Amino acid sequence: MTEHASTSLLEINNLSVEYRGASGSLQILQNVSAALEKGKILGIIGESGAGKSTLGNAVLRMLGPQFEETSGTIKLSGQPVGGVGTNGRTPISRQRISAVFQDHTASLDPLMPIGAQLSETIRASDPKISRKEIRARCLELLERVGIPDPQRRFSDYPHQFSGGQRQRIVIAMAIAGSPEVIVADEPTSALDATVQKQILALLRRLVDETGVSIVLVTHDMGVIAEIADDVLVMRHGRVVEQNLTSVILDDPKHDYTRSLFAAVPRLQVSEHNSDQDGSGINEARRENPEHDTRGAADILVARKVSKAFSSSGLSWPFIRRSPKRALDDVSIRIPRGSITGIVGESGSGKTTIGRIIAGLETAGEGEIVIDDTRFDISRKGGKSGILGRVQMIFQDPSVSLNPRMTIDDTLQEAIRFGMHASGNRTNSNVDEMVDRLGLARNVLARYPHQLSGGQKQRVCIGRALLARPQIIVADEPTSALDVSVQAEIVKLLKERVFDDGISMLFISHDLAVVQDICSHIYIFKGGRVEDSGQAATIFSRSQNAYTRSLVEARSQKFVQ
Repeated sequence: MTEHASTSLLEINNLSVEYRGASGSLQILQNVSAALEKGKILGIIGESGAGKSTLGNAVLRMLGPQFEETSGTIKLSGQPVGGVGTNGRTPISRQRISAVFQDHTASLDPLMPIGAQLSETIRASDPKISRKEIRARCLELLERVGIPDPQRRFSDYPHQFSGGQRQRIVIAMAIAGSPEVIVADEPTSALDATVQKQILALLRRLVDETGVSIVLVTHDMGVIAEIADDVLVMRHGRVVEQNLTSVILDDPKHDYTRSLFAAVPRLQVSEHNSDQDGSGINEARRENPEHDTRGAADILVARKVSKAFSSSGLSWPFIRRSPKRALDDVSIRIPRGSITGIVGESGSGKTTIGRIIAGLETAGEGEIVIDDTRFDISRKGGKSGILGRVQMIFQDPSVSLNPRMTIDDTLQEAIRFGMHASGNRTNSNVDEMVDRLGLARNVLARYPHQLSGGQKQRVCIGRALLARPQIIVADEPTSALDVSVQAEIVKLLKERVFDDGISMLFISHDLAVVQDICSHIYIFKGGRVEDSGQAATIFSRSQNAYTRSLVEARSQKFVQ
């Protein structure tokens, strides 16, 4: 572990934090020490529950009233940032430490133009600044973070910007008061790979140009590898390991750190890692050769599917707005007993095609055929007959589960839907499924809020399997999970699909995960199929410029 120099800009020494609720006290942080130098980026990694976000909030002095700092100090340039047990932000932290949070939508007021929000932030940091100077400063900040044509977009509202642009605006607000430290809590986890790379490059450039220091909280090892100078590894509220990023990545000392990096999926792009005959038998099927689906009949065929969304908002009657094309002449196939992947950035149409296949959305043109039966996709699943044949696993398990139903009630409802079973037969199936999911049977009596993210996602997978569909559409089911939990979920999906003979459409923006789990991959861009091919070879052999850009956007540390 590195020594904390007395010249460090930010010093955290033996910090301990307890959460005090109605049921008693829970230790969240235990004697945590860390140091951040001026003009450096300190990455804090660890799985959910490690305490990394609590540490970030402690630096920001944003801990809630249930949290109490029982020991330790936090100093900025040698001066205490609030005292032990002081949870309100102090003048020293308000002006010198700022934050960038994961959800850019929640960070921006939807009813205020971005120029007004940025002006408000500048005025708070310098009440004496004139209106003319504020506007000039706003335009300078927007240009610095890469917002095109800031003069024209100054009066636009948050919804008129893309997700990546909104995160850039949040970063502009964070640096508006010229802070010395920025605490960035998962600032890129909700963004696509290419947008994520742009945001990381922006943060690195801000550090190099302005000398600001960043505390970067994340569970994404690729993010750490890209821009962090030093790394703090946390587990169960304790510091497991701390060192230079290069040392942590190349020679981790602790078993836990090694296990974290071992769980990160590697994108295979080298020729020696691909099949020389182009057959596309990936690792999933090398382990399960009996499930080689080459030449298998298609269980689902979607032909020339197109969908347009009408423009939203108020407009004058004489102004005609062209509808937005979400899908444009899309055709895909899913072989029986296989996992087919769709990769694409936000707005590419990948979720839309998944929802149409699941019967949750309609489409104006095209057709879907399942087992030689044609379905009317101009009608939703309940009327078209798709409902029941296709089940969907959503990205956010917290939203997908009814908070008022126990896990047992949720799973039994799925069985009644899929099998019309009851009594002992239902109970035995639920117990069997819980065992297959790797969950303890005592979770059946719990409610969703009493489970971790990984446990909730397992329940959602179990619910989809118990409904006995022919096809499962999994929409970003692992993107919000820690790498170790993600690896477990991917393994579970492969096992269940192969063992139960189910076909799956797996939607994601993570190339490595899709390559690992799928036999065939479609690349979506702008509502169209931009590229497609066998999973084992498409990322190493495709000459499509967009496909190559997706590969290059991934951290090269985890590309082989």
